Amino acid sequence: MKKFILGALSLAVIACILLAGCGDGTETTQTTTKAPAQTTTKTSAATTTTTTTTTSTAAEPVTIKLTFASEKPSTHFDQTDNFPGFFKMVEEATNGKYKLDVEYFPVNTLLEPAGIYDGVASGVVDAGQSSSAYTSQRFPLLLTLSQPGIAPPKSAQAMAKAAMELYNKYQPEEFADTHILYFYPTGPGWMHANEAITTVEQMKNKKIRVSGVGVRAIELIGGDPIAMPMGDVYESAQKGIIDFLVSPAETLEGWKHAELFKYSTFVPYIYSSDIFFVTMNLDKWNSLPADLQAAFESVAIDGAVRAGAMWQYQHTHAMEYAKAQPGGHEDITLSEVEANKLIELLKPIRDEYVAFLDSKGLPGEEIAAEATRIVAEANALEYEPWQP
Repeated sequence: MKKFILGALSLAVIACILLAGCGDGTETTQTTTKAPAQTTTKTSAATTTTTTTTTSTAAEPVTIKLTFASEKPSTHFDQTDNFPGFFKMVEEATNGKYKLDVEYFPVNTLLEPAGIYDGVASGVVDAGQSSSAYTSQRFPLLLTLSQPGIAPPKSAQAMAKAAMELYNKYQPEEFADTHILYFYPTGPGWMHANEAITTVEQMKNKKIRVSGVGVRAIELIGGDPIAMPMGDVYESAQKGIIDFLVSPAETLEGWKHAELFKYSTFVPYIYSSDIFFVTMNLDKWNSLPADLQAAFESVAIDGAVRAGAMWQYQHTHAMEYAKAQPGGHEDITLSEVEANKLIELLKPIRDEYVAFLDSKGLPGEEIAAEATRIVAEANALEYEPWQP
C-alpha cells in the first residue's frame, strides 16, 4: 500500500511541474535594469538630487582668446571687477557655449592711455579701454555729454545709460574703425573746499583745480582755473596753490582729499563726467561667431549701467569715508535758484560746442538737444546699486 501511495505522489509532483511550465500560455521573464546615476547638487537653500544618464556628455565650451589693454592699474576695480564681470555676462548669455580667455595688459604695460584706441584699431590688442577725454577732438559727438551745462547727470548709472543711448542713436563715424562694446563714466563732480559753498558768488576769484572741459566753465563763473595732474592736488592744496578742487567724490578716499577739505558741493553742471570706452578691433570682432557677437550686444547696456553702478558705489563709499574722518565732512546741494544761476553762466559753452559740432559736419543743435533730453530721462530712472 505504501508503495502505491508514494508512486501516486510522485506522479502528482511531475504533473504540477509540467503544468507550471505550460501555464496559461503566457511566458514570464525577469529582466534586471540598471538605475541611472545620481548626482547631488548643493545650493544655499537646500540639497537637490538630480537624476542624469551616464551616457550623456556635456559639450566643452569653445574658448575664445582675447588680449585687452587698459589705462587702469591691475588693482583698480575696473580691472578686478568691471571688465572680468562684463566678459562673464557675455559667457552667461551664450549659456556656457563660449569661454572668453582674456589676457589683460594694465596701464603702460603695452600701450599708454592716449594710445589705446589706436592700438585697438590697428590690432596691437584685440580690445581695450581708455578715456575719450585723452583724444577729445577725435570723439566730438560722444563728448557732448561731457560739456559743462549741457547734460548734467544725477549719477554714474544715469550717464552710462545716456552714453549708450546717444551712441546707439547716431552710430557716429568717430568710432567706425573699432567695434564699441560699451561705454561707462566716472560720474558727476563735486567742488571740494574748506568752506561751505552754497552760492555761485563764492566760486568767483577762487583758484580752482579743474581738468579738461571744466577750464572754460571756471572761467565763465569768474574763477581762476588751474589744470594739474590729480597727483599734484594734495600738496598744492596744502601750499595754498589751489583753493577748491573739482572732481568726482571718489577722490576724497582714493586720493585722500578728505584730509584736505571739509565740504563738498554737488556741481554736475561744471563736471558732468569723463566717459570711458571699451572697444574691440574690427577684424577680431568680425572673426567671432554670430551667436557670440549677439551675446556681446545683448549685455552691452546692462554692462554699461553695471559699470556705472560700480563707480557710483565708489563715490558713495568715499563720501561716507570722508564723513567718518575726524571733524567730519558735509555734502551740499545748491538751491534751485543758485543752480539756475550757474547753468545760465555756462550757456556760452553750449553755443560754442554746437558750433564745434557743426564744423565737424554734425547737426550740432540737434545733438546738444538730444544729449540734454537723454540724460534728463536717464536721471528719472531708478538703478540697482552695486555691492562688491
